[in-house]
Amino acid sequence: MALFTDVNAVVSGVFRGVYTENNNQWSMLLGVITLDGSMDCRKLSPCHYKYPKYQFVCRSIVGSTLAELIRGLEGNAGLSIFGIPDLGKRESNLTWTESLIPSHAHEEMVPIRRLSSRVCSDVHYHDSKLVAYGMPFHRSAFSFIKEFFGWDKFHGSSDGRKGELFIDIPDRRGRLVLSEEDISFHCGDDDELSVVGAIDGDQVSLVSPQDKYYFEQEKALDVELWLVTNTNEIVDYCSSTEWEYRYGKELNNTDRTQLLDTISAGESEHCEFKTYIDLVNKDTKAFELEKTVCALSNHQGGKLFIGVDDETLIVGINERCKKGYKCLPREAAESYQKAVEKRLQESLAKNKCFNTFLIEHNELIVLVVNVHKSNGLNYLVSTRDAYIRRGASSQKMTPTEIQAFPAERDAFGREFFATEFSAEWVPTDG
Repeated sequence: MALFTDVNAVVSGVFRGVYTENNNQWSMLLGVITLDGSMDCRKLSPCHYKYPKYQFVCRSIVGSTLAELIRGLEGNAGLSIFGIPDLGKRESNLTWTESLIPSHAHEEMVPIRRLSSRVCSDVHYHDSKLVAYGMPFHRSAFSFIKEFFGWDKFHGSSDGRKGELFIDIPDRRGRLVLSEEDISFHCGDDDELSVVGAIDGDQVSLVSPQDKYYFEQEKALDVELWLVTNTNEIVDYCSSTEWEYRYGKELNNTDRTQLLDTISAGESEHCEFKTYIDLVNKDTKAFELEKTVCALSNHQGGKLFIGVDDETLIVGINERCKKGYKCLPREAAESYQKAVEKRLQESLAKNKCFNTFLIEHNELIVLVVNVHKSNGLNYLVSTRDAYIRRGASSQKMTPTEIQAFPAERDAFGREFFATEFSAEWVPTDG
């Protein structure tokens, strides 16, 4: 980060925060600081909406440095921003991570460097109508949180971001520019950048902002484009394989022939079968859902097929779903799919490591949970136990295995670590 911003320079920006009350104690549920002339800064409308269980605050930031903001969080001062409530009970040791949000993933249309840390602990909240004297009415607190931050998704009480503070810094050194028929890039006069990568197997190399590579965006399936400096620092990217900010249409791997071949090959370190996991009735085996997904994500990713027995026979989830959700099989299967997603979002520490889809074979419905390899250790929130695949089974990791597990790394391959903030952001060498 220090390569493109001075952490000791005075910054301007906007703070948006949502606070929630529990047992007469207010805590920050979520906070976002956006710095240095971003769109959010330009359209700032200061506000402080106070409800019995929620507060929504938007304030400008003036006269502070990035170093001062983070040092305040590390100490007892909190955020040095005028007009915001106290953060509440805070984590004693903050772990800051740096990540890259590509330009195609948000309305700013420039790459964003994001610092994030779980700042507040013991945050409790639930959905409710927002009703208070003189305040705007909202039918759902969760829906307004999504609107307030301008997010596409907010998972409510199962959202893994609760208690986190994000600091977003626009990186204006350069960005990728994609149209319907070509790719180019913009960069500053003092920056030496180039684009490397491939589109559907064809190599792409652009060394000047005047260079263009022509392709049909609608037809492109496999896109890997990386804007890098002459010291190999990644400034921006478009990738169809980086699942958190995947570019283009999401590929669900729903090719039925390929999936049937995977099933025919049997269970393996990357593949698990379950005939059904009951989430309606109290089923002790329901735990197998998050255990299996956790194990696959800590290994190399893979697929969980629900509706297939151990002998590779497709039995479907039709009848069990119909019985559990009291509706037609397809509608019941879609309700079951949503229940599976909700349980995984609530159970896993890294709950963005999967996507789900339904397939049919001979009118039998199978739910496929497609699991990505997680960045850093994934574990169950309720027990803090971690699992990993050993052959075709999911096993609890030992303390030694957890200790030796690769640490979480950013988009540049650098390891994250807990530290007090010094003069500048210093990742470990990775």
